[in-house]
Amino acid sequence: MVKQKILSLLNKTEFCDKKVMASYKEKKLTAKSLYLKSDMSRKDIAKIAGITEKTLRKWINDENWDQLKAIESITRKQLLQDAYRQLKRINEYIDKELDGIPNKEMSDAKAVIRKEIESLSESPLHIYIEVSEELIYWLQSKHPGEVKKITGLLSEFIEMKAGEKGVR
Repeated sequence: MVKQKILSLLNKTEFCDKKVMASYKEKKLTAKSLYLKSDMSRKDIAKIAGITEKTLRKWINDENWDQLKAIESITRKQLLQDAYRQLKRINEYIDKELDGIPNKEMSDAKAVIRKEIESLSESPLHIYIEVSEELIYWLQSKHPGEVKKITGLLSEFIEMKAGEKGVR
């Protein structure tokens, strides 16, 4: 379904125009955006970007696009839910097995999870990703000609922020 939406949108815009896709950098940004934001096949991405599958495969491997895709697919909300779920399990264990009094190991585990929750709450990396995705969807409907440029810039920004946080 996402693939059909993207292909439909691309067919309505100058996105696939060979003149627009002329530069190497533009092709790479297009391929990267499609790879990270869609479930399209590599063959389809290569075709849209005007490159070979071999080139796409090289970019994916050389620049760790799989890792970036994995990072972008995990939302802050999911991570926070997981952390709260873990904290709940620890508290249940303390109540059932330790009569409500945590030992050092359980206290340390709770401290680690609380720190993770604080970090996720304060860290804007996932917020940047979520807002970027919303902006891209909005741009697709309102300003489709700007999608390629803005998506590339947003990807650069998120990569920079990920590098600052040591996520790369």
